[in-house]
Amino acid sequence: MTAPQSDTYHVIARYGVLTAIPRAAISTLATLIRRAHDVREFTDDELCLIRIALVKSERDIILSDGTRVGKGETIGELHLWNEHIPPMPEDGAYFTWGIRFYSLVVHSFRILIRYLADHPELDNIRAWRGESSFAPKGIGVPDLFSKLGFDVVRQENPPRYMRKFADFWQNFYWWMLAWTFNPLSLKYKELLKLERWQIWISSAKLYEKYGSPRARM
Repeated sequence: MTAPQSDTYHVIARYGVLTAIPRAAISTLATLIRRAHDVREFTDDELCLIRIALVKSERDIILSDGTRVGKGETIGELHLWNEHIPPMPEDGAYFTWGIRFYSLVVHSFRILIRYLADHPELDNIRAWRGESSFAPKGIGVPDLFSKLGFDVVRQENPPRYMRKFADFWQNFYWWMLAWTFNPLSLKYKELLKLERWQIWISSAKLYEKYGSPRARM
């Protein structure tokens, strides 16, 4: 069996040595950040678009299906597996890309459900959350997540004097990842106009929409 290839290897393979140097550096930084936050790859399926972690909720929130999440409660956190996201087409066939992306996200959540079935210690996780930067009046990204079953809500801001500073660096990090792994996705996303949003889904709704883990045991 051959050893798994690193994220940096994939970046160099995609862009070539010279143009890949800064991208490889960003990829390495992203790997270190994931390790620091214990973000795990729960499958070796190369079509899976998500990684997961366990975190404490930073807010009280009531989801659309009535699930109440308390501040400090342990929840699941969803992270995009950037290396697996299909690259945006240069010919502008964004509708075709969107269909492909949607089908891969559905596939990813079905894999996650199977993973949860094998890990009953995660039964107490009542909700899952992801964070992203969306362009205002963008190309339907919030609508896409709503169709996938998520509640799309504004990220709670830090105190006003910190808000723009914190949002800028979070958006800048996201922008660097997009530039590294899928640069054409930045075509309509100006860094200084990006807005921070969260996507939430209860475990009950996740199971209802993508298959109950208990049904697979």
